[in-house]
Amino acid sequence: MEIRDINEIRSAIKYMDYKPVMLAKFYDIKSLLFKEILENEDYYKVASILPNPGNDNKIVKCVNILDKKYMAGREVVDCTKTPGAIPAEAAEILKSIRATEDPASVKLSFGKEMKAEVYMNIPRGNSLTISDMTITPETELTVMNLYNTYYTEGFILALHFDEFAVAIEPSALDGIKGQGDVFVYAMTKNAIYKDFGSRYFDVEAILKYYRG
Repeated sequence: MEIRDINEIRSAIKYMDYKPVMLAKFYDIKSLLFKEILENEDYYKVASILPNPGNDNKIVKCVNILDKKYMAGREVVDCTKTPGAIPAEAAEILKSIRATEDPASVKLSFGKEMKAEVYMNIPRGNSLTISDMTITPETELTVMNLYNTYYTEGFILALHFDEFAVAIEPSALDGIKGQGDVFVYAMTKNAIYKDFGSRYFDVEAILKYYRG
């Protein structure tokens, strides 16, 4: 693939708009998609991105292919209706979370020491992925900067371990603008679980500022 093609694909992905997929709770979809397109010709052929990289429909096809690949073999388990299904090792991480606020921010900390790949996404802002990050009980991750313009729109924070991953995201209730809750997710090789965050930690510091 020529450099010109790569730059056009990067530009198309950068400005693409797509319907939310479950995979986005755990990964930077745009970076993951770009990597897959460069490594797998099937994406390039199926979507026919070039010579019209600005065609969102073609990029969305790639997102759907990506989602199907990573979701293959995984069922989605809604624990908001069936409590207690989240695997114990993931629940242990979620129960160690502490959400605190100060005059400038809302922060999350974890009451244990561990290593994880950390992915954070701020709506209308930047995403960040840190590999092999050491987290201690003293580590604080700022998830809502109250000086950011769109801090009320929430965040996504995901931690990836060897055998599973967990994610935290405030989200609108049934798609209703202005009515939201904090949800947590756990991903294993066989399933993705969704549950209310309040079953694992005190979410009030987040809900105080989140508007959906």
